Amino acid sequence: MASERPDHPDPSGRGSRRDQRRRRRELERLMAELDDLDRDHGLGALPAGQQPRSRRQRRPSSGVLPGLLVTALVLGGVVLVSPSHEMQRLRALFGFGGERLGRVPDVPMGVGHFKFSMTQPGTDDPVGYDPCRPIQIVVNTQGAPDHWEELVDTAIEHTEGATGLRFDNLGTTEDRDFTRGNGFGIRRPVLVAWADEDEFGELAGNIAGVGGSSALKVSPDHLEYVTGIVVLDTDVFTDDGDMAEQQAIVDHEFGHVVGLDHVHDPRELMNEDNVGLTTYGPGDREGLARLGAIDC
Repeated sequence: MASERPDHPDPSGRGSRRDQRRRRRELERLMAELDDLDRDHGLGALPAGQQPRSRRQRRPSSGVLPGLLVTALVLGGVVLVSPSHEMQRLRALFGFGGERLGRVPDVPMGVGHFKFSMTQPGTDDPVGYDPCRPIQIVVNTQGAPDHWEELVDTAIEHTEGATGLRFDNLGTTEDRDFTRGNGFGIRRPVLVAWADEDEFGELAGNIAGVGGSSALKVSPDHLEYVTGIVVLDTDVFTDDGDMAEQQAIVDHEFGHVVGLDHVHDPRELMNEDNVGLTTYGPGDREGLARLGAIDC
């Protein structure tokens, strides 16, 4: 917006500096208002009729981890331009750019296998979440085991440590909208929930869990994840189940949420047919670190 100028310049330069400070404060106020609108209501909408894309995978009938297959779900959802991204560019132009919330870990490169769920148009650069803003998360505890909170908190801790990204756990919710991203107001908290195949068809057969995120086209050449889901099978997540095995499944699905796809390497937790791993492999760690190193 325009600011009034004095009719006569101030030879001392004080008036000019006052005008600059006033304009800067006004710009900061406008930026904050736009950020609040973006956070509270989301900006942008999905194309009509856009449907999620998923890849089905199996889980063992016994519910144990060896041979376990879990799934990645990349939700449909792209709009042309997000006004919030243009505001980020404007902030950077005026020196108001965001700061990375966490430190990207230093991990060995080229010693394992990883794959990104999505890459930027025409490049091999990964699509991921903005590392300068926390990934909000809510949990629906319907059908969850008694130790659900430990599972979620540990998955957040593991994912943050491996990426440098930061999560903001907003607590529990009644929301069970598993179509995350298919509607207006796309910037929404990631939903973690438990369900069976009758409620969520993606869990049909031997599927132990589904995870993934929805991408928003924030500029003509840049995609960004803005919401996602983790849905876990109630038949696998029982109160008397093996905690380490269940944690490995949740960690795997969080890996999908932040942007990793499956690989065909039994050394990696993101292997599509897990053979008993309960911790990240070398490729998992490299891929997660690269996702955390995305520019704001």
